[in-house]
Amino acid sequence: MTHRPLMADQTLFRDPDLFEADSLPEVFNHRDTQLEDLAFALRPALRGSRPLNTVLRGTPGTGKTTAVRLLFAEIEETTRRVVPVLVSCQAERTAHAVFTRLFTSLFGHPPPTHGASSQRVLSGVGHTLAGRGAVLVVCLDDANYLAPKGVLNDVLARILRLHESCPGARTGVVMTDSSPDTDLSRALDPATRSVLQASEILFPPYTAEEVRGILADRLRAGVYPGVVPPAALDLVVGRTVACGDSRVGLRLLKEAVLHAERAGRTAVEAADVEAAFAVARHARLAAGVEALAPLERTVLSVLAGMAERGEETTSGRVYEAVSAIEPMSYTMFFERLKRLEALHLVATRQRKKGQGRTREIMVREGVGDAVAPVPAASSGTSGKCPAGVADDEKRRYETGQE
Repeated sequence: MTHRPLMADQTLFRDPDLFEADSLPEVFNHRDTQLEDLAFALRPALRGSRPLNTVLRGTPGTGKTTAVRLLFAEIEETTRRVVPVLVSCQAERTAHAVFTRLFTSLFGHPPPTHGASSQRVLSGVGHTLAGRGAVLVVCLDDANYLAPKGVLNDVLARILRLHESCPGARTGVVMTDSSPDTDLSRALDPATRSVLQASEILFPPYTAEEVRGILADRLRAGVYPGVVPPAALDLVVGRTVACGDSRVGLRLLKEAVLHAERAGRTAVEAADVEAAFAVARHARLAAGVEALAPLERTVLSVLAGMAERGEETTSGRVYEAVSAIEPMSYTMFFERLKRLEALHLVATRQRKKGQGRTREIMVREGVGDAVAPVPAASSGTSGKCPAGVADDEKRRYETGQE
C-alpha cells in the first residue's frame, strides 16, 4: 500500500500533548467506582471538616494519580476552603522537602532558604490554614518512597497532628502506593497508625479491552483519522498489556506516529510500532531505574550482573551476593525484590530444588541496558549465609524457599 508523503509543514497530530503521561483525559473511563470512593473520602473537606485518610493501591499506570489530579482540579474550581496539594514522593524524599512543597502551594512562593526549619515551615502552613478556615488535603504520590528511615512516619505524624500545635488547622492525607504487596503501616509507629486510620481503594490492572478503549480515546482527540489503523493499534495494545502500564501505550503511540511522520508516511505501520517500542521501553525502564531507592537499585544491579554472567539467580544466591555489598535481613531483601517485580523490572518463578522449591529471579528484557550491573568481583558470592540473619530467615535461605 502506498502513502502520499507528508510535506515539510504537515503533521499527523492534532494535539501531541495528549499522549503525555501527565495529560488529564477528557473522559476517565473504567474508574467510576474508584472515583466515587475517593470523592466520598474527600467530601467532608468541602464542609470544612477533616477528610477521610485514604490509600490508593495498584500497580503503576492504573489511574491512581490521574484520579487524584482530576478530583483535586475539581476541588480547586469549586472552593477556596480546601487546599489540595499533590506531592511527588519520588522527587520530594525528605520531610523538609514535603513541607516546603506544602508551603509553596499555600503561599505561592517557597519559604526562606535560611533559618526556615521544617517545624517553622509547617507551623506557617498550620497557622495560615487556621486563619483562613481552610482544610489542607495532601496527596503523597508514591508514598512508599518515604518509608525508609522513618520519613513517612515523620511526615504523616506531623501533618495529621498539626492541629495540636496550630489549633483550628484541619488536615487529611491521600497516599498512592504502586507496590500492592507493600504494607505501608509497617513503616509507621502505633501512634501514627492510630491517627491515620486510612481506608483503602484498589485500582486493578486494566484489561486488554480497557487499554484499547483508553488508547482509542486519545487517538480520536490527538491524531487525524486513519493515522493509526486497527492492526497497528492491536500491536500497541499487546505491548502495553505485556508491560502492565497504560502509560507505556501513550508513549508508544506518540513515538510510532512520530516515526511514521519522519518517514513521510500518513499512516502508522507495524515497523513504526516496533521501532517506537524500543524507544518507549528504554525510556520507561530508565525512568523506573532512576526512581528506585538506593537499596532497590543495589538488588537490581547485583542481579543484572549475575544474569549477564550467566550465574544462577535463585533468591538465595542473589540474597547472598546482595548482602555481601549491603548487609540486610532476608525480609528486607525480599521486600525490595517484590518492589522490583511490581515495577516489572524483574520476574520470578518457582521451580523444584532437591526436596523443596526455590524462587528463580529473571531480569526483564532491556533492564540490563538501563542499570549498571555489579561485576563479579563485587558480588562476593561466598556460599555462606550472611551473619545476623534470623533463624527462620536462615532456614528459608538455606532451603531456597520463601
